[in-house]
Amino acid sequence: MSKTSEHDKARDEDDLEDDDSTDGSGDGEEDKTTAARGRAHADDDDDEEAEDDGAEPEDPSWWAPHAVLGALVLIGLLGFFGMFNKTPLARLAAPVAPEPEAAHAAAPPSPAPPEPKPQPRPARTAQPPREMFGAKHLLVMYKGSRRAPPGIERTKDEAKARATEAMKKAKADPSKFAELVKEYSDEPGADRRGGDLGRFPKGAMVPEFQAGLEKIKVGEVSDLVETAFGYHVILRTQ
Repeated sequence: MSKTSEHDKARDEDDLEDDDSTDGSGDGEEDKTTAARGRAHADDDDDEEAEDDGAEPEDPSWWAPHAVLGALVLIGLLGFFGMFNKTPLARLAAPVAPEPEAAHAAAPPSPAPPEPKPQPRPARTAQPPREMFGAKHLLVMYKGSRRAPPGIERTKDEAKARATEAMKKAKADPSKFAELVKEYSDEPGADRRGGDLGRFPKGAMVPEFQAGLEKIKVGEVSDLVETAFGYHVILRTQ
């Protein structure tokens, strides 16, 4: 055999070894790929079987929405029945206003107003004593005169004539004045008092009566004095 033939034979053997090693490595990789695809198909088959059975995959937080919804419903019911008004939550929701006493205690004390100075009282001017009078009288009334009783039917002229008659008798004897009052006077209750008016200050009687009284002295009998009440006959006692 020639050297060329031996060399070619050796090269052919090396090529065969390379082919064998190449074929071996390719077969290994193909085997791994085939195994992975098999597992993927197996997982897909498991998911398809789970879908066919109607079962969903389990979620570990499936209870959270239900718990939140239940808590909201419970809070709404408690608020409807006013439970938060009696719990610390109500105090946290609205601050409590300070009581009036606490507010006043917290405020600084206001300065006291100055005391008013006592004003001197005006000196009272001494008034002169009022002049006092005393008198008795008889009164002859007529229909329409002031405070005339319902039984008075005489006219004004008739009343004047009756009073003139009483005046003359009184002037003639002032000591019989009380008896003349009982006989002539129309004033209610005058007969019991004898016509006595007692003591009174100046100006206590109507002006016409006061003027007629001042014209006479104590113990004297006046002329006829006409007022709205009728005709008077006056005996001054003071």
